[in-house]
Amino acid sequence: MNQRLRNYGIQNEESDIRVHVCPVVRRVYIYPTACGQEAITRDAHPLKSGYQKGYDFPTATGYLVPPFEIKKCASIQLNEDVWKHFKFQKDDTTTQKGKKAQDLVLGMIRNGLLPIPALGEEVNEKDIQIKGQDIIIRGNAITRSGIRIQVKCDFLGGEKELGGTGNLFLQTQECNPGGHY
Repeated sequence: MNQRLRNYGIQNEESDIRVHVCPVVRRVYIYPTACGQEAITRDAHPLKSGYQKGYDFPTATGYLVPPFEIKKCASIQLNEDVWKHFKFQKDDTTTQKGKKAQDLVLGMIRNGLLPIPALGEEVNEKDIQIKGQDIIIRGNAITRSGIRIQVKCDFLGGEKELGGTGNLFLQTQECNPGGHY
């Protein structure tokens, strides 16, 4: 059984945007990955071990960072019906939680509920403006191409006042003894 932690987390992932789905506080937190990477390099946050159900050894390490100590972090509150639909449970497997989080974020994207930085260009040609086009969005403000999103189910994460831990877990190492993805 694999018990060796390997260097795998926010510091070396190739995403542009990070989204933490936090079912306990009923919030979704979104921020540019680079801002999360910057937050863990400031040596201002504790490094803690994380555990998967059924294992008595650490299966991850990561930094505990309050959401709003991550630059450009936004908190999104969704309708309670969304949370009821996905039925996140504490006893769900890591795979189940991750799939539910990913499906929730896909739904947010499809319904225009995820604030993603984009490049807006003003239309200056009068004939095009007359046709009702004042702004055109091209690419995104981070990479000028497709947007790569990493989704994490951070079950207990989020603001303490809402019942969360007060932090987001920014993972830097993991082992996956059960082979769950």
